[in-house]
Amino acid sequence: MTRLDAQTRRRAAVNPYTVCGGLLWSACLPLPLAGQMIFSFSAGARYSTVLVHDQIVTPFAVRPALAPAFAVTAAMPLDRPWNASATLDLSTSEVRREDQNGATQPITHLTTAALGLGLTKSLKPWLDGSLRIGVLKYFPSQDLGLFQDGGPYFPFAQVAFALRPPFVSRLGLGLEVRADIHRFITDALRVEGFSDARPVERLAVGVTWAPRGAR
Repeated sequence: MTRLDAQTRRRAAVNPYTVCGGLLWSACLPLPLAGQMIFSFSAGARYSTVLVHDQIVTPFAVRPALAPAFAVTAAMPLDRPWNASATLDLSTSEVRREDQNGATQPITHLTTAALGLGLTKSLKPWLDGSLRIGVLKYFPSQDLGLFQDGGPYFPFAQVAFALRPPFVSRLGLGLEVRADIHRFITDALRVEGFSDARPVERLAVGVTWAPRGAR
């Protein structure tokens, strides 16, 4: 086999994992490849489970409040019915202490950013399903309490479903549900004697919009 033949075969082989890794980079370049990208945008709300359970005289929990959530997804078509997809997800809200008697007290403001890469499959003409893995970063507005050493990074796994009923898909609109999970602990919590990371689940529901002709 000549060197030219070997190069031709390497170009012909499409690796989905390599494609996922290059999605965001290629989207930023003014190359013909960027014209193959499919972009969609989402705005909605996110619910998160408890970050920490503790007790000072009485039990209490620390949890992010219901938060606005925004996301942009870039997808690249592979062999039907698959797409490689990358999603940048942002949400922001207060972190609150919730006492057993129902009282709440704000602790700090928290922004989370998550980047997920994965595969999307068309399950029905009006329904897509996605599996992604990625990294989530916490950005507290103040370095105090459980975030006194700043906000850490956490790996996460996500499953998402995008619904586009025919009566709204003509406008590029749809509904997206994203659920992810990661394990949460900080250095400040370890100093206080917490040794096990706590699973934190997040659920986001939002309205999506894609430019006309994107699908």
